[in-house]
Amino acid sequence: MRGGIDFNAGKEIIAMTQLDCKATECRYNQDMMCCRAGITVEGSSAKQCDDTYCGNFEVGRDGCACNQCGEPDGVTEITCDAKHCQYNKHRKCSAGSVDIVDSTGAGQTKCASFTI
Repeated sequence: MRGGIDFNAGKEIIAMTQLDCKATECRYNQDMMCCRAGITVEGSSAKQCDDTYCGNFEVGRDGCACNQCGEPDGVTEITCDAKHCQYNKHRKCSAGSVDIVDSTGAGQTKCASFTI
């Protein structure tokens, strides 16, 4: 806002978050970083981190995903469907850093940064 005028009014603000991906079976994981430009944390009715998951998780280690998406830089746009999370601001994650980790069961993940 400058001089009482909000120049961002009506514009979508894209928040980029430091993403540490510990989902080691995911095809987008390269050196604990995500090769995707953005991910979605699912779990709209989540009350704890175990109720959340990365909606973009795909099992596979063939390396082709990183070539298609580019080299990871650790900063990712995160859409958040976990409506009860304190970091969810209009479906965008406002946390400074997010940890996606393996969860119980094969091919499962969760957002360890989820907080009510």
